[in-house]
Amino acid sequence: MPEKLRQYRMKFERVPDGEVAIPNPREMLGLRSKLGGEPDWDQDAEVPVCPHCKEQMTFVAQIDSIEHMSEDNPNECHPQEYMFGDVGMIYVFWCIPCDEIKGVLQYG
Repeated sequence: MPEKLRQYRMKFERVPDGEVAIPNPREMLGLRSKLGGEPDWDQDAEVPVCPHCKEQMTFVAQIDSIEHMSEDNPNECHPQEYMFGDVGMIYVFWCIPCDEIKGVLQYG
């Protein structure tokens, strides 16, 4: 059985229409996790295609390297268990009709 990672509780807050969840993603390293909207890509867009229907998949969530060492990050810690490459991000996509999921990892 693989090692268990440290647990974090997430608080969800709806973003009002016309606003974005992460206003300055390049300046908020470690604080960019969110559900829905558009992905805040670390690199070029990399939207996966469903292996069944061949359509682009729907963006569901992004999970940031939440333990990034920064005085502005309340989750910074050492040793870091949630550091995806160089302060990277995991993106989750879903093909709703085919019920297929796919993850994408990007980092600096």
